[in-house]
Amino acid sequence: MIRTRVAARKRPRRPDRDVGLDALTPETPPATARYTEGDPTALPMHPSSFAQEFPALAEALRGQFVVERELGRGGMGVVWLAREVQLDRLVALKVLPPLLATNPETRERFLREARTAARLAHPNVVPVYRADEAGGTAFFAMAFVDGETLADRLRDRGPLPPAAAVPVLRA
Repeated sequence: MIRTRVAARKRPRRPDRDVGLDALTPETPPATARYTEGDPTALPMHPSSFAQEFPALAEALRGQFVVERELGRGGMGVVWLAREVQLDRLVALKVLPPLLATNPETRERFLREARTAARLAHPNVVPVYRADEAGGTAFFAMAFVDGETLADRLRDRGPLPPAAAVPVLRA
């Protein structure tokens, strides 16, 4: 898991750029959300809370994590900012939505991603603290890395100058 993939979004979501916003309304429930054309794996951009979207998981993790807000959505999950209660640290919780969890291959790929990242120790790889299943939902907890994503940086300020790109490539 590369750090730029879980960095917090500092910008507001843009309906013209973010997957699924144009296809959904606030009334569209996650389980029946329409997918955007051409991307059957796109997850719905439903403005819900963690407990509304993942009620069984929220109940199972009660007392372990306090979920603060959504960080982002992608082809393999929804990432939430949470505080791990026991260690009093911020984590990013990546959750496999029920719409994708029904496919055993997708579920295995999701958990394999966590296992692979957990085996790596590198400054540019986010450490995975826990991969588990609770309330019938697969999830993993990883370090929370605050800051802008590389995609946001490139969009806002253009390509990195060579002097700035070399340290990134060497890391």
